[in-house]
Amino acid sequence: MVPAVTVIANPAAGCRASTRRDAIARILAPLGHVEWIEPASADATTTAARDVSDSGIPLIVVAGGDGTIHRVVNGLRGSTTRVGLIPVGAGNDLARALGIPASPDDAARVVVEGATRDLDVVRVNGRRIATVAVFGAVADAANLANRLKGRLPALGTLAYKVAAAQMIVARGGDPVAGVFVANTDRLGGNMRLPSGSRPDDGVCEVATLAGGHRVQLAQTLLLLAGGRRLPAGRLSWTPVRETRLAFTDDVTASGDGEDLGRGRVFDVVVEPAAVRMVVPAG
Repeated sequence: MVPAVTVIANPAAGCRASTRRDAIARILAPLGHVEWIEPASADATTTAARDVSDSGIPLIVVAGGDGTIHRVVNGLRGSTTRVGLIPVGAGNDLARALGIPASPDDAARVVVEGATRDLDVVRVNGRRIATVAVFGAVADAANLANRLKGRLPALGTLAYKVAAAQMIVARGGDPVAGVFVANTDRLGGNMRLPSGSRPDDGVCEVATLAGGHRVQLAQTLLLLAGGRRLPAGRLSWTPVRETRLAFTDDVTASGDGEDLGRGRVFDVVVEPAAVRMVVPAG
């Protein structure tokens, strides 16, 4: 039987999807035959998404976090396949930005009853980003948080706080702590960025985070984590459709919590209305 829905699940993103597999399949059943696959690696996830899309299956449901979404959208170039999301990762920044419920069952109901919203993605040196890309010390912290989540899944969002503390200690004296390229206003397990970013407005927002002394950097991160206003000059956001980021030395890059490698030059281009996402109706 040809499936009408393929669930691409990340078995490393937590146990809630696998333990609720039968219940999720029942909720999705009104849409047609449901296929459930668990790719063995990140690259296999991208390949699976491309294969599903090429086969003409109209709906992919991602059961995972931002990293799984990242891998799926990078397999959908030129695709009209709709994408639903059951957020079972540690951060779930895209789900929070779109108002998708944290409960797997409730998120599955959104897939059945929700509306379609065309979302932008941001290409960084050709790699698609759904949420936020970061560079420099902030990217080092993001990659550390990702490693901590892999080794100690029970940490959950605490991994981001541990990584931020390490960044403050190690890089607090740097004149620049990092650069943000934001397609949404959420980062690292619900840290709210004062960027005004929306994932469907045809632009992304770019800002440089000053390092300075460790106390100032810690204060900035605490204010961001609490969703409070920053002092003037800490982060100034510029909307762009495309830009080039050039650094004097090699820096780390991270997008959607995934390691993008190191480099000195990064071309940033917004790809409008690139992904057809299922979101809560209304």
